[in-house]
Amino acid sequence: MLESQILTTIVVVAAIFIFWRVLGTLFRRKLKRLVGHQRLSNTLSLIFAFIVILYLLNVWGIIQALLELFLAFSAISTVLLFAVKDLWIANILAGISLIGDKNIKVGTEVEIEGKKGTVVELSLTITKLRTRDGRIIIVPNQKFRDAVVVVTPAEDQR
Repeated sequence: MLESQILTTIVVVAAIFIFWRVLGTLFRRKLKRLVGHQRLSNTLSLIFAFIVILYLLNVWGIIQALLELFLAFSAISTVLLFAVKDLWIANILAGISLIGDKNIKVGTEVEIEGKKGTVVELSLTITKLRTRDGRIIIVPNQKFRDAVVVVTPAEDQR
């Protein structure tokens, strides 16, 4: 098995080198008068080299191993996303809509679930409120979408 891979690699590299030299000579002769012929030649050489590298990686089984590794990480990521979906993703989506909400911004006085405070920070996952006695209340952004929020207009704030 290993001998066949080595032999295949040597034959493919030799054939590609010969083909590449012949093709390069033909391009230089035929396309010499075209403007940008060197750029075209370089681009084709790059594409050709990329295809050769992919082929050799396939012969040695490296592409298969990378694909299996990618699929394993994808499965683990999917499980983790489902585990934190309700906590984290819901807060991020609510945070995006909250940041775009013109009624609630830094400095706005709000009441949520009986707690009153002034918004001092809006982030993607949490909103920080400062109460009148100086305490900080950290509210997950999802609460702003699930609970009734009382917003005191700016002219009513003291």
